[in-house]
This record gives sequence, C-alpha cells and structure tokens, in this order.
Amino acid sequence: MSLVEGPPDPLYPKLPFWNVVSLSYSTHFRHFIDVLRASWLWLVVVTVFTGFASWYQLSWMAVTMANLKPGLPPQMSKPGEMALLMSLTNILILLAGVSIAVAWHRLIILNEPPGLSGSNVATRNLWRYIGVAIAVFLIDFLPAAVVMFPAFYFVFPLKAGGNPPPSGPFAVIPLILVLYAIGTAVAFRLSLLLPARAVGDLSLTFKQTWRRTRGNIWRLFWGIVVTTMPPLLLAQIGILIMIRAPSPANLASEDFVAKMTAASAVFTVYYLLIVPIGIGFLSHAYRHFFQAPIELAE
Repeated sequence: MSLVEGPPDPLYPKLPFWNVVSLSYSTHFRHFIDVLRASWLWLVVVTVFTGFASWYQLSWMAVTMANLKPGLPPQMSKPGEMALLMSLTNILILLAGVSIAVAWHRLIILNEPPGLSGSNVATRNLWRYIGVAIAVFLIDFLPAAVVMFPAFYFVFPLKAGGNPPPSGPFAVIPLILVLYAIGTAVAFRLSLLLPARAVGDLSLTFKQTWRRTRGNIWRLFWGIVVTTMPPLLLAQIGILIMIRAPSPANLASEDFVAKMTAASAVFTVYYLLIVPIGIGFLSHAYRHFFQAPIELAE
C-alpha cells in the first residue's frame, strides 16, 4: 500500500465533497422519523442507564470531596465498582451507536426502512460491522503503539527510581505522531468497509477499498469532521450555558449533581440522534465509489 496521494482512478472520480456533506445533513433531517424509529428504544434505555451512572459517579465524587482532609490523599470508596459501572455505560452507548449506524447505512444504501429499534443487534451484519470497526481501529493505532509502548516502558521505571529519564525515548515522539497520522490516513480510506459490511457486501476487500479511494484522504477526513464536529460543538455550547462554570464551593452540592446528571443524559440522547449525520456521509461516499458516482451540482 502506498500512502502517496495520487490522482484517483478515472473509473472512480473524486468524491464531490460538498454534495456528499449536503446529502448527509439533508438525508438526516428529511428522514428524521426514521432516525427516531431506529433509535427510540436505545434512547429510553441509554437515558435511564446513563442518568443513573452519572448520578452515581457525581454523588460519589461529591462525597469524596466533602470528606477531603488537608494533607491527606482523597479517600475513595468502591473505585472498582465505579469503573465497572462506567465501562458498562460506555459499552451500552457504543452498542446503541453501532445499531443506529447499521440501520442508517441500510436505509441510505438499500432504501430499507429501519426495523424495531435495537432488533439488528442479533444480526450478522452488525457484528461484521463491529469486526471491521475494530480492524480499522487497530490499523490506526497499532503502528504508533508498536513504537510508543516499548519507548515509554523504559522511561517510567527509571523515573520512579529517582533517576532522570533518558532523552532517547522522548526523541521518538515525532516518529509516534507520524506513524499515528499515517495510520489515521489509512483508516479513513478503509472506513468505507463499514457501510459495505452493514449492507451485507462481503465481496469488498481492504485492497479494493484502498485502490478506489485513492486521492480522497482529505475529502474523507474533512467530510467526517464537517458532519460530526459542528453538531457536537453545538451540544457542548448548550451544556456550558445550561450548567455554567461551577465554583469549588458548589461542586459537591446536590444542585450541581442534578444539573450534571441531566446534562449527561441529554447529551447522550442528542449524540445518538446526530450519529446518522456522519454515518450518512460514509453511506453516500460508499455509494459514490462502489455503486453510482454522485454527480457534481451545477
């Protein structure tokens, strides 16, 4: 695989960036009823679970802060229980997002209306989707990890022993960043395997995906950014306005715990409702490269 960006294959013209971005947003709003149909059960379950987990975590932190004593480390009770609860919450949110994503891919590519919310968890397409997502993540992360973990493994024991850490391991940081950037570029080009697996296209290979997306790394990268970041930034601004900046005095108050719990639940629901925008970008890009090229707007 060559990472050099060259001209695209003439049979597969470059992705019409703004057309696909526009389609991603317009499809989401035009089919918002289908968004709700694919997500309503997840919204109920995740709201309850996330609300409880957030309340439990924030209450736990409030009690810990209330019991702080000068000169003593914080006395944290049941850290293992808290870690398990938050891990389960994150897994549930990820599973909900994948379920909605697979349903949305199938709506855009196959024109298949979403079934009962969450019912596709038992399908092979969803688990193939997860398998490809893990593979793409490893392609993104492993090249940098192969260098990073050995380098820092030899630094921290020396530092803990009181000796100054050698400068050598820190010199590889630029190399780690370069490897991570390369892995990310590869991952973006291979991300179109996700909609392929969602719709049951098992014939599409990593090699074919790589070849057909040649010359489109930046279009795929900025497409994902433009269809995910603005809605998330809007939510972050809304949450900051809602809870405002807390002072150290009220961090342990019941009012702050209640506001943060509500904000966490609302943000999670909002996140699941906007997932189809970014997923729509991948779906339309898949259609462009592997079904029928999207024409540029006149």
